Amino acid sequence: MRLRQTAIFCLALVALAATAGACGDDSTDSPAGASSAPAESSAATELPVVALGDSETTGAGDPTGLGWVGRYARLLRKERGLKADVTNLAVEGKTSVQLLSEVRSDPTTRTALEKAQVVLLGIGGADYNAGDDDFAAGKCRAEACYAPVLKSFARNFDAIVATIRELRGSNTTVLRSITQPNGMTGAEDLIPPFLKPVATRIGVYQARTANRSICEAMAKYEGRCIDVLRAFNGPRGTENAYENGLMNHEECCYPSAEGQQLMAELLLETGLAPVR
Repeated sequence: MRLRQTAIFCLALVALAATAGACGDDSTDSPAGASSAPAESSAATELPVVALGDSETTGAGDPTGLGWVGRYARLLRKERGLKADVTNLAVEGKTSVQLLSEVRSDPTTRTALEKAQVVLLGIGGADYNAGDDDFAAGKCRAEACYAPVLKSFARNFDAIVATIRELRGSNTTVLRSITQPNGMTGAEDLIPPFLKPVATRIGVYQARTANRSICEAMAKYEGRCIDVLRAFNGPRGTENAYENGLMNHEECCYPSAEGQQLMAELLLETGLAPVR
């Protein structure tokens, strides 16, 4: 993400299919409300996992570097006795257009997906750069600058999930996606001046609109999403996620280690169907 987009951070989209646990154990990490973990067998069941997306899926914002993908993998080992063989192909600055091209024609991406039992998606933040540019140049105002971007993202995300499902077949791969928080509220001292007067309004608008598209696509193709906006910013999406420790103000504007752990726990709660 560019600095401007980093300040906006929209854990968009994009897609989280469930990862699995292979990053080691940590007895201090356990899902909220979960029962005690079952005893782990000496040889955990292997689970091929592929993560796709932009910087929100690389672990940015988490000082440990694990991110929600690595933390989800660790929880799968602890709570499900599964050892994730994780291939994380997320790259900072990747847009939904680029990811769609990769799942359709990139040999490395398609080979990884052909072997995956779990596909995790987390993308969308880099898409907002075009809207930022138009807003900063005065070509449009507020929501009007991002509406075309969000519409394009919705089409791309649907096509990404459809392509993955077609490649892997129905009921043969678990599809999971994260969604976006409102990363602008509480980051007014860091985001560009043109965004400050409308920070909360735009942050909620972007996240709600993108998240709706993500979750609709996941449901359409037998996947699941998690509601990061509500978990981070409350029922109205306006609470300050930096104050509650879920967003990283120093490395704006990504989830903190605590926030990434919460995302991993929410993913775990979605289960692993259709994996048996």
